[in-house]
Amino acid sequence: MGHISLGRLMFRMFTQFHNFMEVEYLPVISPSEYKKESAVHFAERTGHAIATALNVVQTSHSYADLMLLTRASQSKQENPSSYLVEMARVESSFHLSTLEAVDFLDTFLSMNPDPSGCVKIHDFLRVLRLKPCHLSEKIFGFIDVDKSGKVTFKQFLVGSAHVRKQPLFRQACELAFAECDTDGDSYISEQELGDSIGRAISDLNKDEIREVFNLFDTDKDGRISKDDFCTCLRRNPLLIALFSPSLHHKASPKPPGIWIQEEILS
Repeated sequence: MGHISLGRLMFRMFTQFHNFMEVEYLPVISPSEYKKESAVHFAERTGHAIATALNVVQTSHSYADLMLLTRASQSKQENPSSYLVEMARVESSFHLSTLEAVDFLDTFLSMNPDPSGCVKIHDFLRVLRLKPCHLSEKIFGFIDVDKSGKVTFKQFLVGSAHVRKQPLFRQACELAFAECDTDGDSYISEQELGDSIGRAISDLNKDEIREVFNLFDTDKDGRISKDDFCTCLRRNPLLIALFSPSLHHKASPKPPGIWIQEEILS
């Protein structure tokens, strides 16, 4: 039935002698009178009642999932439904907006996922401008939770959102920028960026450094401002690991570099 066009379905419905429809009235769900109930909790109770009546499993899919599905369909993915992530749960857990999730999906789609919606490490590294090395494998392994050698969009989204949600993430971005800006002119040059990430990934050639520089130079003016730097890391939170060595020596009870190491590099 799913392959019948709407026009044909309507024609067949109106040209048959009998059409049957069953209506089931569900019990009215009212907000709790004994205590204040949030709209989210009330919606959950209502959804549970509907799912119970339909005898189906209640999920956390939302309208945002439809937007992800639409974007995946527009990019000609063979199995767009593999990009559904139950966004209601993701939004509540990581405070991630729908538009931000779509941005993450665009990044993931640029990694050339296979027909099953999975990305392998070489395409992951290509898009993030990372050369194959121990650190790169650690970053990929952080989201490859089942150690299958490939990641789904949900794993990529949740892993990225988890890093960005950390209380010290913004501070880590600002400190990393300050560490890279060695001449104090409020901009990072290609040389300064190469010197900084060279502590994490050795033997980078000029072309590899330029690739990373172009990724961070979001406004394409030939230099990386603080806004460029933080915007890039918000779009690609996993790249904060590149600056972990620069943050380790900061004197604080728990420097930002420490949680980076614990979250990604452990």
